[in-house]
Amino acid sequence: MNHLLNVFLEPRDVFTSLHERNDWKNSLLPFIITAIVGIASMIALGDLLVDVQIEQTEKYIMESSKIPEDQKEEILAESLSSIKDPSTGMIAFGYVTSALSTPVRILFVALVVMLIGNFFFGGKATYSNIMVMTAYTYMISVLEALVKIPLMISKWSMDIHTGLGLLGLGEKGSFLYNFMSGMDLFSLWRIIVLAVGMSVLYNRDIKPFAIALIIYWLLQTTILSFLGSLFT
Repeated sequence: MNHLLNVFLEPRDVFTSLHERNDWKNSLLPFIITAIVGIASMIALGDLLVDVQIEQTEKYIMESSKIPEDQKEEILAESLSSIKDPSTGMIAFGYVTSALSTPVRILFVALVVMLIGNFFFGGKATYSNIMVMTAYTYMISVLEALVKIPLMISKWSMDIHTGLGLLGLGEKGSFLYNFMSGMDLFSLWRIIVLAVGMSVLYNRDIKPFAIALIIYWLLQTTILSFLGSLFT
């Protein structure tokens, strides 16, 4: 529990202690916590997510040039019915997806960190050590959820920004809007803490790891922003 709290304040001490223990089981508690937070987020934002789905579905169907005009109302009615009254399977799928989203992200980011550290910097850190470090880093995402979810509910909107997205540049759904939204303080915080963890695992200065992770972050945000603008 001390590690879970100190990762916000003294991440180097936490990662040094975890590295010395060298036990992948240390990642279990962060995995469990992030999964629980994912389920809690689904419960808290359930009605808002339904409203967002309805709004997006109406916009897509009514503005689509591929759907005949005389069929739009019928297709819209069927789509809205499935959203408002989902099957048990869809509800279960939603909860499973919410529970696994952050744990899966942790596993993927750990692979990226391993690629950067072992391939580009010639290190020899094991995946299990990197996974533990990454799992504790994602405690920042738990704090992010605790900050953003109440704001989403109070504003009844999923568009909550804690970074450059507050500048409101670009039209909603555009590449610029998506990119600026991706430049989030919590994301930057995770990058810095990951760099601290890598400096501990690879016993090197933090600066090159921070630069490499920021480059990866910018490339990822650019690609996702571009793809998002295509499907909006």
